[in-house]
Amino acid sequence: VLSKEAPTIAFHASITNPFGKGAFINLLRQFAKLHGEKKAISVGFVGYPNVGKSSIINALRKKKVCTVAPVPGETKVWQYITLFRRIYLIDCPGTVRPSDATET
Repeated sequence: VLSKEAPTIAFHASITNPFGKGAFINLLRQFAKLHGEKKAISVGFVGYPNVGKSSIINALRKKKVCTVAPVPGETKVWQYITLFRRIYLIDCPGTVRPSDATET
């Protein structure tokens, strides 16, 4: 269902045994080629706290470049990580919608 609404890639965030890493990197490289006039592209990882945003970046880099913890709130500020010469990843703190917010 999700793949009909937005591009979807299955991914397992593991430094030693990732799944979907090659497909995701190929997607990023294709996107960078489509925007060749840009000096670089930046990809932000945004979402709820403690869902694996930092772990995905660590898996893509094959090493621990972002700290992770079993409790929400480890990432406190945006962290810019170089994936390739023209592709940068942004690890963002978790976001939570205020309880009184309504969808627009």
